[in-house]
Amino acid sequence: MKIFSNLRNLQILSAVLSAIGLADSLYLWWTKVAQSHIVCGVGDCDLVNASPYSSLLGIPVAALGAAGYGALLIAALWALAARDGAPPWLTHARFIVASGGLFFAAYLTGIEAFILHEY
Repeated sequence: MKIFSNLRNLQILSAVLSAIGLADSLYLWWTKVAQSHIVCGVGDCDLVNASPYSSLLGIPVAALGAAGYGALLIAALWALAARDGAPPWLTHARFIVASGGLFFAAYLTGIEAFILHEY
């Protein structure tokens, strides 16, 4: 699509998607800490959020997601604001963080589907 041929539009899209992911992660983190009901449309999200798999080394998985999305949002805004272009390493760092998040999300989706049977 022509709209995505412009690097600035891709940076804006990256920032918007990171902000959405950050908002979702913060919501899930808050519901875990407050032990409140999750509003979702598929499966028993409360069961998933209360399962032993919802924490890693005592840290809620949603908090890890919030940190990752927050880092991606900051990096996207930095790249968007850079007048002379962002440093080359920033693109690589964003790719590494996003790839790590993708694989971790796939792992958690597998746990939901095959272990918790809530997918």
